[in-house]
Amino acid sequence: MKIKQLDVISYRAQVSQTVVMSFSSLPSRAMALMRIESTDGDVGWGEIWGNFPAITIEHRARLAGWALPNVLIGAELDLADIGGFCDGLREKLHVLAVQSDEPGPVASIICAVSQALWDLAARKADVPLRHLLNPDARDTVPAYASGLNPTDCLENLPRCQAEGYRAYKLKVGFPGGTDERNIAGLFDLMQAGERLFVDANQRWTLEEAVAAADALAQFPIGWLEEPILVDRPASEWQTLKAECAIPLAGGENLRAFPDFSAALAWLDFMQPDIGKWGGIEASWKIARETLAAGHTYCPHWLAGGIGLLHSAQLLAAAGGGGLLEVDSNENPLRTAFTDLVPGIADGDFHIGEGPGFGAEVPLDRLSAWQTGHETFD
Repeated sequence: MKIKQLDVISYRAQVSQTVVMSFSSLPSRAMALMRIESTDGDVGWGEIWGNFPAITIEHRARLAGWALPNVLIGAELDLADIGGFCDGLREKLHVLAVQSDEPGPVASIICAVSQALWDLAARKADVPLRHLLNPDARDTVPAYASGLNPTDCLENLPRCQAEGYRAYKLKVGFPGGTDERNIAGLFDLMQAGERLFVDANQRWTLEEAVAAADALAQFPIGWLEEPILVDRPASEWQTLKAECAIPLAGGENLRAFPDFSAALAWLDFMQPDIGKWGGIEASWKIARETLAAGHTYCPHWLAGGIGLLHSAQLLAAAGGGGLLEVDSNENPLRTAFTDLVPGIADGDFHIGEGPGFGAEVPLDRLSAWQTGHETFD
């Protein structure tokens, strides 16, 4: 078969609840979807990652519409070798990534192609993506409510508990004892058996991270995520691992298989993002390597609903006890999709039995937030 048509659709929703991180904030939520249709009439959907800066999703949607039609429309498609097809795209677009100095945006649009083709393959086989990857995949995965803000985490935790979560992740890296006060307050509200993780979003230097980890070690924290920049020398990560009593997590900002393999020396929880680098096939490989090394695979995702459901399918196929990251903040571009599957109950995310990523795309429901739509054939 060949690729017949490409659609790129962008959305932006203004929200009342700003997502706050140690380096930035998100006053609105955005999403760009990619639809690929084959000459056989099969369709698959993916999502272009683009949270930061706030303007980037519209740029990446336009980049996809500019760069992809010439390399996709009419291309021969072998669904038994999606990874090889996407590797070919990376080769063809490498000069664009280098010349434009935009390797991240180029990687993200190829990741969306990867998601769309895997979704298409699973829908063609009439099975959920997890069963295409692993026939014995589970139908539920443990999940955690991510992105608890430093300013309102204590108010939002009871809501997350009522929604069915039993694990949570707090944004840290804030001055004046804010982190310690928030963590202590959250543990006061949490029930027996519930877990708390923290994410510093690469906030600290090595010395600051060691001091912060020492201060946070008084609490039973499940992991400390990205305490320092991921591109710091391996020696700094090794020092941090040796001096930090809290398990370390990361991976969303790594960009090559050797980097992931090396990071297994200091990361207890590996968190590749299917939208940032490598797509479905790379994350599947990283997940298996992580589990083989005795570590835990926990996919990273903090954007719209299609990428989240793809991540859930991938985690269910991989297994291993990892948790699905589900953004706890207001995001109608996420809930438009999670409302279509069973969702959270007693700490687990129930994926549902729909083919592909697990749901149909609710275009009518999303139309109020649409900012652009291009079709190429």
